[in-house]
Amino acid sequence: MDLSKTRLLVALERDLACIKIIGRANVKASVSFKALMTQQRAKNIFHFTLELEECLIMDSTFLGVLANQAYELVEQANPKGSIQLLHPNERVLGLLDNLGVLDLFTIRKDAHFDQKAYETVREALDHNSREAMTETSLQAHRALIALNPTNREKFEDVTHFLEKELKRQKKATE
Repeated sequence: MDLSKTRLLVALERDLACIKIIGRANVKASVSFKALMTQQRAKNIFHFTLELEECLIMDSTFLGVLANQAYELVEQANPKGSIQLLHPNERVLGLLDNLGVLDLFTIRKDAHFDQKAYETVREALDHNSREAMTETSLQAHRALIALNPTNREKFEDVTHFLEKELKRQKKATE
């Protein structure tokens, strides 16, 4: 497996989307992951399984996007939705627990999906703009703080930096 490349694959089954994450779930992947979730929800898919057997690690931006998506599905979606995490490693579970958002997910280690059913997500993960990544990262860290106020201390400096960086990037493109 090429550890430098992150891949997102998706398999659809009636009202369920299974998204397989291979490699590192990082800020680059978070932009495409968020877009994929938005596309599927627009198609009235509200139940998701994330196949994480080959996901090495998740950074705080990806964790924030994931947690915010779960919150929106569990607490705000009509009809209610869900995100199951299939085969997450202990490190990912520990990060979700440390951020106080683990309870937004159902953890499963027993199910399997047909590997032939997956299709690669067409959006190239390497082509997300710096501005899109910065904005997604800022929103993700704000979500982690909103979902668990004890995260404020962990991410306050990060959010301030990202706010300044986003302003700088927007000014540079004007």
